[in-house]
Amino acid sequence: MSGGTNLQEGYSRRLNEATAAMLSNYTSLITTLKIEDDSKLTSTNQAYQDNYQASVRCTNIVKAGESLLDLISDLKEALIFKDFPAINQSLASQKGLLEQNKLLLNRECITVKEEMTAFLHELETEYYNNGA
Repeated sequence: MSGGTNLQEGYSRRLNEATAAMLSNYTSLITTLKIEDDSKLTSTNQAYQDNYQASVRCTNIVKAGESLLDLISDLKEALIFKDFPAINQSLASQKGLLEQNKLLLNRECITVKEEMTAFLHELETEYYNNGA
């Protein structure tokens, strides 16, 4: 089961990295956008630099979010394709229901066959009695 443990550790590592990146970029974004009273508001270069840093931080947050979405997709895929005990249990229960339906239908078919046989026997008897 070391393969499953390594996979789980990989998922945990990816989760921690993505959330740490989001948190780091978010705090840096807040710091960048913080308005200070003693700063010069006329500094155009500072405004452009702050705008650029905010854009980069926002892009990094989006990338970290996409990484989390990829992780969720991988987890769903692993759950669907690697959860063989649950799949086998589902198939076994479905097989049991189908077996019960098969037995029920076989009984009903036998009942219909017996009724038709009796009905046809009655019809043959009446036909030969009336025809003779």
